[in-house]
Amino acid sequence: MFSKLLVPLIRKMAKKRLGRDIAPLAAMASHPDVLVPYARFSQALDKTRLVPARLKVLGQIRAAKLVECPF
Repeated sequence: MFSKLLVPLIRKMAKKRLGRDIAPLAAMASHPDVLVPYARFSQALDKTRLVPARLKVLGQIRAAKLVECPF
């Protein structure tokens, strides 16, 4: 129940950060029990300092190319 209240907030934060509403978030918005843990995991990855930020971005780009992500 509490998860449903977080969905608009998560989508707003993602839109602010990315500049638009992305398809995976739109799909997960109908399943708050999946979206909320995913958002927490993503936020934790962004905050960790074990791997340099440039290397994280490089990994994200490489993964996106491997799965042919249109985003």
